[in-house]
Amino acid sequence: MEIENLDIHSIMEGRFHAVEASLREISPQELRNLEAVLFPDVTHPWLEPYHRFVEENKGNTFYHAKADERTHVLYCRAKERGIWFVPGIGIGILQPRALEGMRTAVDSRGK
Repeated sequence: MEIENLDIHSIMEGRFHAVEASLREISPQELRNLEAVLFPDVTHPWLEPYHRFVEENKGNTFYHAKADERTHVLYCRAKERGIWFVPGIGIGILQPRALEGMRTAVDSRGK
């Protein structure tokens, strides 16, 4: 088996460009619809944190993007918070570097 040479910088740059290209505002109804895609099992342990994230940022604009064909990103610019999801694989809070990238992508949309 041949070892694949992974260039993490190139991978992350590609994901950022995919996020920039797919970034859009998402409505409260679309957030509810996305929930069914992300959490088809109502006992998923991250369903409650997802609800809390949406509720804590209620009234603010949410942004949705896809870093690749499976990875969803939700971001609230007003509160500078976000979550990433790969249905059936993983979920997590956006860390400072990813938040900076999301802020840059959202802010550059208005220019």
